[in-house]
Amino acid sequence: MKTRLFYLLFVSILFSNFGYSQKKSATQKIDINGVWEDINPDVKNAIVIISEQNGKVNFSHYLEWKGQKFVESGTGKRIGNTIGYTVDVTLPIKGWATAGTHTLTLSEDGNTLEGTFVDNKKRTGPIAFKKIK
Repeated sequence: MKTRLFYLLFVSILFSNFGYSQKKSATQKIDINGVWEDINPDVKNAIVIISEQNGKVNFSHYLEWKGQKFVESGTGKRIGNTIGYTVDVTLPIKGWATAGTHTLTLSEDGNTLEGTFVDNKKRTGPIAFKKIK
């Protein structure tokens, strides 16, 4: 009886430890740091630089629209695959907004950010970027 009890205890510990010691697969967070391209067909030379550190996101955006230059930058945060940040326009185009917010969702493959903007003139619209580096 003692031998059976000891054997049962030994096998139980062995299997419970085996399951615990196996390497668990953790979901890898997709790296968003780098250079992105604004995929709005109405703009030219549209480049975005994103830097993320510990969930804090820094964003810089340059584009040209009908020969006019536009620059905005901002900060925000990332929660999972959702990125939200506020921007201030540092080189405006006449008639365009001077501040706003962007809310973007990262694609499963990590190559596209798509979402919406809301500006300080109460306008909203789609916004999308494709990773190039």
